[in-house]
Amino acid sequence: MDSDQSFLEELSDWSGSSSQNEKEPNAINKHSHVTHSGQCTLDGGTVYEEVKESVSFSKTHHELNQGNLGTIIYPSNLEVRKYQEEIVKKAVMENVLCSLPTGLGKTFIAATVMLNFYRWVERAKIIFMAPTRPLVAQQMRACYGIAGLPLEDTAVLVGVTRKDRAVLWETRRVFFSTPQMVANDLLSGLVDPRNVCCVVVDEAHRARGGSYAYCKVVERLDKFNTSFRVLALTATPGATVESVQKVVDNLDISSIQLRTDKDPDVLQYMNSRSLVEVDCDITPEIQHAVILISEAILPVLKRANSAGIYDITDPARINQFMALEKSRAVVANHRLPEGLKRTYFFILRLLSEVGNFFRRLNVYGIVTFYGFFLDKYTEFTTKYQMKKSTNKLAASFYFSPQISELKSYIEKLIAEDSKNSANPGLKVVAGTFSHTKFQELVKRVTTFLQQKEHESHGNSSIIVFTEFRDNALEIVRCLESANKLVSSADSHSKDLLRPHIFIGQAKEKSRFDEETFRSTKGRKKKKNPKKKKNEKNSDSPLATRLGSSETAQAKGMSQKDQKELLTKFKDGVYNVLVATSIGEEGLDIGEVDMIVCFDSTSSPIKNIQRMGRTGRKRAGNVVMLFSSNEREKFARAMDNYRWIQNKIRSDDNIIDLHPSDRILPKEYKPALEYRKITIPETNKNLLDENGEDDDAFIEEAASITSARKNKVKRKSRKRKKTRKDSDDDRQM
Repeated sequence: MDSDQSFLEELSDWSGSSSQNEKEPNAINKHSHVTHSGQCTLDGGTVYEEVKESVSFSKTHHELNQGNLGTIIYPSNLEVRKYQEEIVKKAVMENVLCSLPTGLGKTFIAATVMLNFYRWVERAKIIFMAPTRPLVAQQMRACYGIAGLPLEDTAVLVGVTRKDRAVLWETRRVFFSTPQMVANDLLSGLVDPRNVCCVVVDEAHRARGGSYAYCKVVERLDKFNTSFRVLALTATPGATVESVQKVVDNLDISSIQLRTDKDPDVLQYMNSRSLVEVDCDITPEIQHAVILISEAILPVLKRANSAGIYDITDPARINQFMALEKSRAVVANHRLPEGLKRTYFFILRLLSEVGNFFRRLNVYGIVTFYGFFLDKYTEFTTKYQMKKSTNKLAASFYFSPQISELKSYIEKLIAEDSKNSANPGLKVVAGTFSHTKFQELVKRVTTFLQQKEHESHGNSSIIVFTEFRDNALEIVRCLESANKLVSSADSHSKDLLRPHIFIGQAKEKSRFDEETFRSTKGRKKKKNPKKKKNEKNSDSPLATRLGSSETAQAKGMSQKDQKELLTKFKDGVYNVLVATSIGEEGLDIGEVDMIVCFDSTSSPIKNIQRMGRTGRKRAGNVVMLFSSNEREKFARAMDNYRWIQNKIRSDDNIIDLHPSDRILPKEYKPALEYRKITIPETNKNLLDENGEDDDAFIEEAASITSARKNKVKRKSRKRKKTRKDSDDDRQM
């Protein structure tokens, strides 16, 4: 009790100190010695100076279980893999960043490390953190079902009130949580950071941003305690050397254990994964649209060139991100007069907007482009005509004859496609005119599913990745329409393609409403009156797969909606998910047979996460659809990532690592001991009763390990304390 009180007082002093004269508590057992060396001039000035910091650690303050320190228990319930064994031996002695391809057992490594610290340390806390509930559930299953950690000594903090968490922190030793929860409890003093001996973080690449909760947790622990182990797990440590260094710095990493799918010690455990790269040509219709936009923007581009604020002279090569960078430079230039700065800013903003038009045309097609373009066009022209905008520069573009021709041309194309695709005799697939990517997508997805249906008659699953929601819905419409092409005697042939959109919770950004804007003369839009419960919604889409996707695209998908959709995907109700970034990481989507990347990104992390969704338990297939400069962008990103991996593993010391406390006394050199772990019956019951339902599993585990059981203990302690106080009173 005295220790807790002193900690809270120390925390209060530190939190309340001023930023200029901040009182930082000393780390318990860390000692630093800084040496300066270099060369000085005759008058004492410094030519150069080297500063070296040597760090040492004294005996840990944690109470150790001396009888267990001689061994590292390695669960032999599963197949023993040498690379996992080597990483475990490193991770119990140093702060390790473990980077393994998806599906190679990072959760097993984490569970084994947690098991051994549970054995070695008597009362200190062991914390596992992951950014999503499915990832938390995944590690819980490994700890309960492989490492056999007793259920009664663990706690699930997800969804638990602060009051109950306080009891859990006091009575339990192993914790499963999201990082935000742990950071909040550390900052509020709910848990003593000196009592933490091991921290495991999943999706550790998120720690490259110093404001992320992982960084706050480690930073807080560092203030009071350096005798704790960090194990950081990721499939992709970073896209650049700088980003990897940030992860290492923010998590106190002292060793990087990295394996690739080409390494001999992991290759035998990798399922084959084919990668097909397809170049998709730009259609004549897209080329014509690009020419019209180029002609319309050319006068503005020439003005930017003559002003020296934009270098590209070919309008078809206008780049959105380059124009944005140039506009930021203009805003930051304090030497420019405000009037000129404003003019340059509007020029570059328009060029950036046009660059976005080109990207959507070349990469996603006419329909996705036109929905975005029409919204921008309608908003500007309406406001300009109503004198709500005086931007003559943008007016010269949007009111140009080329843009009028563009609108008429594309609206005619869309109308013809709608008419032809609705005609059952023509067998035209809706939307395939938009880009050759749609034609390639339909061909490859249809062929793959027909082949799988013929081979096994089982459920096969596909994920199509794309950046934009409107493009995702366009893909769903195209695949639904493609069912008309399937000709087979099989009774299920009409439903060969069963697609659904898969997106995040946010609602679709509302389009500009010209009618409302004109009727209110630009004033705030009035809310529509709420419909009565029994009032029929004539605008609601039919209860079909397409209607369901349209509703989801407009309203967003809640966690409940996402969970229900993923269950239906696993059950085969849907066999194609068309996903935005929500599907790239952090969710248990299940086994996927094929990944189609409708677009590619310059981020190797996103590319790897997408491709890592297949080939986990059986052979996988990846199809990359390229157009414009996407092939070069993808190759450059992946080449750079491989270079970074090689550099990390080389002896170039390209990454600055941090010393970490051994924790175990130096006289102990624990030997690896293979042991078949006996799983407690309570663990088995929890695992068996909840199957693969992550939410049900977490809720059941939380109810078993929650403060509801501990309330009895708390009341008992209060009664004991009351009796003790009464005895003390009598003695006085």
